[in-house]
Amino acid sequence: MQEAEIKTTIINTIKDTLNHPRPYLNRVEIAKYFGVAPSTISYWATLGMPVADIDGRKLYGKQSITDWLKSKEKTVS
Repeated sequence: MQEAEIKTTIINTIKDTLNHPRPYLNRVEIAKYFGVAPSTISYWATLGMPVADIDGRKLYGKQSITDWLKSKEKTVS
């Protein structure tokens, strides 16, 4: 491969990765995504936040948690 082809391949791979982000993350990753501590994620789970438990491994859906958080919003008067 020529240098230009290698650069193009790398750029396209990065673009594909960014366009197809992982919808489910582990506890540390989802905490970072939402800007909270991992312990907050554990606490939210006790409050009913959706968690996928696959053979003992917990995964957290970005959209599911976003929807759950939206359901907790209240109008302040």
